[in-house]
Amino acid sequence: MATWAAEAERPQPKPRPAPRAVKRQRRVAGGVVWIGVVAVLLAGVVALNVAVLRLNMKLDRLGQERANLRAENAALSVQLSSQASAPRIQRLAAKRLGFVQATPDQTSYLTLPH
Repeated sequence: MATWAAEAERPQPKPRPAPRAVKRQRRVAGGVVWIGVVAVLLAGVVALNVAVLRLNMKLDRLGQERANLRAENAALSVQLSSQASAPRIQRLAAKRLGFVQATPDQTSYLTLPH
């Protein structure tokens, strides 16, 4: 009977309470918040990638425009140098204005004092 008496004196373990519904709701709410945060971060990454893509497209377009302008400048430079060449100017002067090149006996030099 000692065993019955010892068991009677030993404190009985308290029964576990049922899991709280509030704690479970917090977990669900916390998970929803994390899903929202991750979704916002992913949307930000996508928006950033779209912005970078647009800038790259604009950079490519400007690079092509720059190459075209450089080619046009080179062509204009060639045209300018050919228009300003001495033989062309002499030919136009003779044709339009009737100028002729001076002979050596028509040429005189002037010496300036120092």
